[in-house]
Amino acid sequence: MSKRNARNLKELLDVLPSKKVSGDLDLAIKKIECDSRQVKSGDLFVAMEGFTEDGHKYIQSAIKNGAVAVVARKNGNYKPKAKVIVPDSREALALLAVQFYGFPFRKLKMVGITGTNGKTTTSYLIRSILEHNKSKVGLIGTIAYWLGEEESKAINTTPESLELQRMFSRMLKQGVSTAVMEVSSHALVMHRVDGIEFDVAIFTNLNHEHLDFHKTMDAYRQAKGLLFRKLKAKGSSGVINMDDPNWRYFGQQAGRECLTYSLNDPSADFFTTSFTCTPENTLITMATPVGEMKLDFKLIGESNVYNALASVAAGFALKIDPQIIKSGLEAITGVAGRMERIQAGQDFNIWIDYAHTPHAFERLLKSARRITKRRLLFLFGCGGDRDQEKRPLMGKIAAKYADRIILTEDNPRGEDPEAIVRHIMEGIEEKNKVEIIIDRREGIERALKIAQPGDTLVLAGKGHEDYQVIGDKKIHFSDKETMLELLTADSVADTSTTVDSPGEEK
Repeated sequence: MSKRNARNLKELLDVLPSKKVSGDLDLAIKKIECDSRQVKSGDLFVAMEGFTEDGHKYIQSAIKNGAVAVVARKNGNYKPKAKVIVPDSREALALLAVQFYGFPFRKLKMVGITGTNGKTTTSYLIRSILEHNKSKVGLIGTIAYWLGEEESKAINTTPESLELQRMFSRMLKQGVSTAVMEVSSHALVMHRVDGIEFDVAIFTNLNHEHLDFHKTMDAYRQAKGLLFRKLKAKGSSGVINMDDPNWRYFGQQAGRECLTYSLNDPSADFFTTSFTCTPENTLITMATPVGEMKLDFKLIGESNVYNALASVAAGFALKIDPQIIKSGLEAITGVAGRMERIQAGQDFNIWIDYAHTPHAFERLLKSARRITKRRLLFLFGCGGDRDQEKRPLMGKIAAKYADRIILTEDNPRGEDPEAIVRHIMEGIEEKNKVEIIIDRREGIERALKIAQPGDTLVLAGKGHEDYQVIGDKKIHFSDKETMLELLTADSVADTSTTVDSPGEEK
């Protein structure tokens, strides 16, 4: 609950560009809510249409709980003290929240990261750079929300607009000076970041994902591009991956010169002249506008070279000393579920990763192949009730790089996991590489049984997640916990069990 002083409704509504109002507007609004169950006396309720529920159904409940005013898209026979009809209640919620909390982001340096892959790891790298620059940092993303020292588990990559503004307000109270946040395509088209202005906007890449929601790649690209239209008018910077074929589009959305990065294109502002991967680290030599930077980077793989480039460019955009940028990057040892190394005394490599797109698979498996002495074993599944077109593509890429494949479940939701696996198999020509073990724990157990000295075993899809969604039930399950439990049970682990975490973002 907000502890702000009550705000006058008429003043709050000034922020809405289009509205039809009736009733008494001279009301003191204690707080805004979009969940009728959270409404108390003196609140403003905003009714929104969701994927499975329509908030308009709960207007009467909100009024009964004490809502004095209602903002909605649909009119009806409900009678609060004040009624406000708007063209889009999600957009209205975002703007009202910004107004109610007094534009808190204007007192923060705002860094937003969008793209299919790389958002999470890049956000953690930038946070480390900022902390080495003596800044207090807030972080909002897929794994967790950090409001200074206060941590909570993430529900959405980018929270609802009302919660975002509450978070920014709490960040300020905790002395945070910079907010780093992942900005998802869903959040951009669903108005969660409306009204926010960014100091730095970063584009990582655009690949096949979320087409169940966006329908076409062009619509997906347009959604991502919205972030660059939210750059502050003065003193802000765009950071763009020049190796992505869409890079010029994002520069156009920014409407200004942007910093660019590339794996090896010398026309970019930041590019690598060399990098070498081992199971322990990546040695990177990078060209920057002020000279060469050498990094002993604890994260491995090509994806993380890109994440490092993006983070260095962001550091320059924020005018941080290059030596501090280097120190911040070299200090971070990993990100949960992003190319996270599991080492419990076994004589083969194990990596856990969140990759669940064709492009992420390609980069993940190429990186794993580089550091594999013998066979590459790969366990994965695909989520149910999500983009189905990518499944055979992921199967094809898995077969291209892996020597053995175990197909299993990964949040099947309302779909039959066996049907999902059959769909994946459509992309795999070499069927003899594949074992199908639907139960994920049994699949992991089988993978450990067939792994031999010098092999590399990669588990993809779950990453940091500690649950499985099967039907309408959410069941506790963690790849990492399961792996360590099975290794210990098999007496593979010694008494000095350690877990390394070099990160890679899906």
